[in-house]
Amino acid sequence: MRYFAVTCRHGHFGTKRYQPITFAVQADNIFEACEKAKAFPGVKHTAPVLRCAEISHSEFERLSSINAYERMYGRE
Repeated sequence: MRYFAVTCRHGHFGTKRYQPITFAVQADNIFEACEKAKAFPGVKHTAPVLRCAEISHSEFERLSSINAYERMYGRE
């Protein structure tokens, strides 16, 4: 398993309006990581992923320790 930080478009703000959100995802490859992230609640499922990068295990643990939705709104 590899670790990825996937940034998706989030929100129900209307067409072409979104808030970026980053998820820590564990997957075998980059394509699987993008599909897993697009399945999370609140994500615009038909919109393309903004960014997907492989990260280290320690970075994965740091991102996973805080809920992505709370991190997005600055409630760390």
